Amino acid sequence: MTEQNFGRGFLGGWMAMVLLLACQWAMANDEQSVSRLLIVSGVDAQMPVFGKLVHGTLAQNPALDAAEQREVLLHIAMESFRADVIHRHVEMAVAEALQPGDLETLQLWYGSPLGKKITELELLSQQADSLPAMKAAAESLMADRERIAAAARLDDLTGASALAVTLQQRALLANHMAESIAADPGAPIDTAALDAQLQQRREPIEQLMRQQTLLSLAFTYRELPVDRLGSYESFLSTSASQRYQQGVKAGLLAGVEATLGDWEAGLREYY
Repeated sequence: MTEQNFGRGFLGGWMAMVLLLACQWAMANDEQSVSRLLIVSGVDAQMPVFGKLVHGTLAQNPALDAAEQREVLLHIAMESFRADVIHRHVEMAVAEALQPGDLETLQLWYGSPLGKKITELELLSQQADSLPAMKAAAESLMADRERIAAAARLDDLTGASALAVTLQQRALLANHMAESIAADPGAPIDTAALDAQLQQRREPIEQLMRQQTLLSLAFTYRELPVDRLGSYESFLSTSASQRYQQGVKAGLLAGVEATLGDWEAGLREYY
């Protein structure tokens, strides 16, 4: 190799290494930005929700009458439906869904006084004492037509009630998996009966979930004037927000499916 060719080869290799390191740094920086976005938007705090939903269905299942069996299943559920697993899927899906400039737009909103206030109210609504308070205020909230109409528009923009229906169905599937594997650990899980039952009850379930979601949204934002909610609607309508929501939902459902796989493996190992 001549000195000139060696120089070209050395420079070419050096440039390739610099570009690789730059790409890796950019990817790591994007991951950190998405992670921060999940925190400031309040999405990060929602990662344990599905696990709690499954715990609730297992705790109320009359078929699990043995206290020892119930305790073991709740432990397997705790090990399977991990918030960090779901979080990783959400983070990846959001990073894939967002386009250039979206992060800046979203961070600007969530860093604004109204964006911070809305996130604060959403986090407060997830506290344990909020449920009895919401039940106590339900009649007056449902009678406020203007606020319920605003809640309906927010639900249409976020798809919150539709997502809630899907998560409820997956929680019921987790419960069904426990019963099926307990009955015959070596057999594949047959979901035909459950699917038929859910399909038959789909419309009333959707109606109930819609009503509960509207009440929840009206309660969560009850301190905000309706015109301020209009500003929130405008933000939710932006393409950046829509892509963010789509990424969150896609990642959440992918994470749920992954944890259901862990749940099945844990059940089969136990039985």
